[in-house]
Amino acid sequence: MNQAEIKRRQAEEIANILNLITIFILGNRMMDGGITYMAAAVSVCALVGIAVSGCLADALGRLLRSRRNKGQYRNILSMRRSALLFHAALGLAGTLLLVLCAGGIAEGIFRISYSRFIIMALAPAVLLRTVSCVIQGYFQGEAAELPRAVSGILRQIFLLGFGLLFGNILGGYGEKAGSLLREENFASMYRGMGIALAAGLAEIFVILFLTVLFRGSRRSEKKLKQDGMYAGDSAWDCIRSLCVGRWPQFLTELLLFLPLVLGLVLFGRKAQETGEVFQYDVYGGRYLVICGVLLILVSVLVLPVMGRIFLHFRREEGRLARTAFQAGVHICLVHGIFLSVYVAVMAAQIASLLGGEDSELVKQMLQGGSAVIAFASLSFFCYRFLQAMGKKYFLLAAVGIADVIFVITLLAAGKTGILSLVYGGVAGTFALCAILVVLSYRQLRMQMDWLSVLVLPAGAGGVSGLVCMLLGRLFAAPGGFPSVLATFVLSGLLYWIILMVLRNFKEQELDEFPGGRLLGMIGQKLHIY
Repeated sequence: MNQAEIKRRQAEEIANILNLITIFILGNRMMDGGITYMAAAVSVCALVGIAVSGCLADALGRLLRSRRNKGQYRNILSMRRSALLFHAALGLAGTLLLVLCAGGIAEGIFRISYSRFIIMALAPAVLLRTVSCVIQGYFQGEAAELPRAVSGILRQIFLLGFGLLFGNILGGYGEKAGSLLREENFASMYRGMGIALAAGLAEIFVILFLTVLFRGSRRSEKKLKQDGMYAGDSAWDCIRSLCVGRWPQFLTELLLFLPLVLGLVLFGRKAQETGEVFQYDVYGGRYLVICGVLLILVSVLVLPVMGRIFLHFRREEGRLARTAFQAGVHICLVHGIFLSVYVAVMAAQIASLLGGEDSELVKQMLQGGSAVIAFASLSFFCYRFLQAMGKKYFLLAAVGIADVIFVITLLAAGKTGILSLVYGGVAGTFALCAILVVLSYRQLRMQMDWLSVLVLPAGAGGVSGLVCMLLGRLFAAPGGFPSVLATFVLSGLLYWIILMVLRNFKEQELDEFPGGRLLGMIGQKLHIY
């Protein structure tokens, strides 16, 4: 994993934060049930999209780079053409399948009939996203990571802008139609259709952006046609190589996304009987957004450490690589534990800050499920490490086991309603975290330093949690964002002071930490190091 790939992945994480912000903004503008309708449509379209184009850009980029390094320039042209034609046909088939089966999926599987037209409106995005993935693979084959990074951020900007525009236009029409036909859910359905159309239009602009860049970089096409070896791969050989190269990765990605789909299906079937299906709006538009943003922030911090690990491996510095890995685990737990404790203790204040009539439900979700931030951040780090080490079948098995535990917990906690999704997510993420940590340490043939990596941060997190509780009561009268921010700053400052005084960070780890040099300078002035 080189520096260009790390920066691209950081840009993708920023795009994911923008995506969550988009969900929050558009979700607040929807009527009751709007997020639930959209979630059903997005879930099924995302599953089909992952099956068609999951990990396609990475797999195509690896194959193109391999042939370029071997001087097989004509094979590069053949693979580009074959990948585009085959996956465009596959994306078209997926789009047609969604359009034809939209009614059966919405009513027969999710039991949410109003999602039918949203699925049909969102289906073309599967084809468009497939084409954009192929073009991104072209650039990655030339070791150019910037186009993919920029396109991911542009996609979210276009989605937010067009989503607000089309959501308002079709939402207003839905309100008028609903008042005439006495259908309260028409406004949410039409607003969801507007956002679905915005997703397709955003993907079209991304394809245009990538196409312009690609046309501008075709000056070397004559060299590809004239130089190098004659083409030795047929179209079938190219397609077979691409499918064989990406199937473990896309299947793992499919299993990672599957809990969101199963959770909505299993919860929706029971909630239809009690009329609580729209509680999924709170789960998807509040709980997942808060935990997701905090998780991604930790992931962005730890990504540079991944580059240092493999830099040490390339230099055959095994001891330094293990030190860097331990530092990455330490970063995930230090930040993850504090954020999990803070969100759980300040759940009531955060819920009231978000507003809405379901603040009590948001509070219960954050109190019961904030631990997912720590577990998921460490899982992300170990997942990226094992993926870069080529342990794709281990990852596939680990994610499959975590999905099974998620479903078992979800069924066992079914009486708790929507909170069963929260508990299932915590249990599944914890199982995935434990398996990936064990596999990573066995891969490096090292043992975790339980005292400094886990015990001391957990103890400091407990102390900061007590301080959060006291400050929360102290600032109960002012309330609002200033009190939440002040509590975060003061408790976080105390948390880091405790870790510094206890010498929780080794001097070798400080070289790998983001901001580690600053901590080292502070420690030296305080005569800690």
